[in-house]
Amino acid sequence: MKRIILNSFKILTISVLVIYLSVCGFLYFGQESLLFHPSPKSLTEVMQIMQANPQFDTINFTMKDQINISGYISKNRSQTKLPLVIYFEGNTEEVSHLMDKHKYFENSVIALINYRGFGLSEGKPSEKTMFSDAVEVYDKLKRRSDIDSNRIIVIGRSIGTGVATYLSSQRRVAETILITPYDSMIDLAQEKYPFVPIFMIIKHPFESNKYAQSITNNMLALIAKNDVVIPTKHAWNLMRAWNGQTSYLEVDEDHSSIMDNELVWKKIEENINKK
Repeated sequence: MKRIILNSFKILTISVLVIYLSVCGFLYFGQESLLFHPSPKSLTEVMQIMQANPQFDTINFTMKDQINISGYISKNRSQTKLPLVIYFEGNTEEVSHLMDKHKYFENSVIALINYRGFGLSEGKPSEKTMFSDAVEVYDKLKRRSDIDSNRIIVIGRSIGTGVATYLSSQRRVAETILITPYDSMIDLAQEKYPFVPIFMIIKHPFESNKYAQSITNNMLALIAKNDVVIPTKHAWNLMRAWNGQTSYLEVDEDHSSIMDNELVWKKIEENINKK
């Protein structure tokens, strides 16, 4: 009888271990599919987008590794240099949908940047390439003659808040605006998978809380009170880590609906236009 119980216990232990290791293996080898959801577009689709949005031009940059990055930039119809806003999207949407928010950026030039694999951008997204591409794109856009290089504002949304935070730690930024931000992907994933040693297996940590400690510019956090994708405590954690001054607007929205909140975009417009 004891032998039967012992054998049953061994079988159960081995089964649990196999399941546990399988989950860890899935999270390690499949984390790109969990984190990144590329949304490519054809040239025909982009041409249709541009026809419907004549206030924008396309932009294309060749990165140091010869990968082409694409996006859209609003036209400067004034006779003066305008502030530049660089926008980094979440992990599922191609940035052209932000063209609908153009009315909030009438006194600035806004560049909407597609990550690798999104829109017409080539390659595959990763933390490393998202970070390095952001810095390269910043450097290239800063040289434009129609923008005020002393007033460059960076906006990040969801996973893009990690990109915006990193860029703000590497380059001179007038203000960082973060929509549904998080402190680090390690902490966020650990909360969702409490029994897995995330810090050991994650390949894309997006440690915004680490980079925030060296950033001295102002940061505005736009927080969705009902966000279950990125619970609000992660935004508060990032704000505590930020070395510059911080402010926030919390609205009664979820992770997606915050993008349609008028107060959010009015607050962004106010921050961009302040002197």
